[in-house]
Amino acid sequence: MISRLVLQSLSKDKLSVFLFHKVPQQCDPLVPADVSMARFEHLLDHTFSQLQVLPLEEAITRLQTGRLPRRAACITFDDGYPDWLAGVAPALCRRNLHATFFITSGQFDGIPLWHERILAALRRLPGPLLDLGIPFLPAQPVVTMDDRRRQVQRLEQELKYLTLHRREQILQQLEAAAGVQAADVPVMSENQLRNLHSQGFDIGAHTALHPILDYCNAEEAEREIGGAREHLQAIVGGPVNGFAYPNGRPYADFSRLHVDAVKRAGYRYAVTTHWGVADACTSPFQIPRFTPWAEHDWHVTYQLVRNLMTEPMQVPEAAV
Repeated sequence: MISRLVLQSLSKDKLSVFLFHKVPQQCDPLVPADVSMARFEHLLDHTFSQLQVLPLEEAITRLQTGRLPRRAACITFDDGYPDWLAGVAPALCRRNLHATFFITSGQFDGIPLWHERILAALRRLPGPLLDLGIPFLPAQPVVTMDDRRRQVQRLEQELKYLTLHRREQILQQLEAAAGVQAADVPVMSENQLRNLHSQGFDIGAHTALHPILDYCNAEEAEREIGGAREHLQAIVGGPVNGFAYPNGRPYADFSRLHVDAVKRAGYRYAVTTHWGVADACTSPFQIPRFTPWAEHDWHVTYQLVRNLMTEPMQVPEAAV
């Protein structure tokens, strides 16, 4: 009751947007920090029950017109996972909660999420060393599960800040060393995406191949931003109005050039990964989001309250 009153008092004209990713039934030993399905359902019942969950595009419109209710919140997911159809989607439907799913469209061309390819390779890689002969990736042990977990984190951090071409080269080298193929990694099918959309959830774009946009040339950025929207709209047979910047940190991962490209592509709004809440002064093309990672309810409430008091970073946008 006290936490509800605190949220009520602090949330006037403020929009909290939550970000989730895979949400597995059981956490992968290589990614133990994932929000599990059990943890996600607990959040739905104990945190989101204190909030007014709205569709994201509607919430942004209401925020801009001064009609946003107190304790307003939105639920979003990034990337695109087949497991969503058996996990988070039914959990949301049972509670009549809306969500927006930001999808990488490359998987509908048979190209799995690049970080899922790393996981598939590290599960099968023979020990005792991971040695790709690459100077900035020196040989490291992969004897224990902790070793492999550290290498997953190292590879994700190093590969995300490469060009698409160089990242693909190293992924193929890693897969060859592990004896796996990209085609073996599960991807979301077009029918699964249409199923998700048909349940009333909104579909947004998250590029085609999940590059850091600051590491794309102008042609690649236009293709990743605009091409993903066209591809997804063709699949679902409806509008795709929202975009999520990969990795999503202003200045570090995207710039005003990419905000302009999002506008040119016809999107109505876009989301980042910078903590904070949106208010009437926040650009609809830089809506902040955060993930409640705490294990205890009181700590989640503290994170939510702290987020309500955090002003997000935004890159300057060209005057209209």
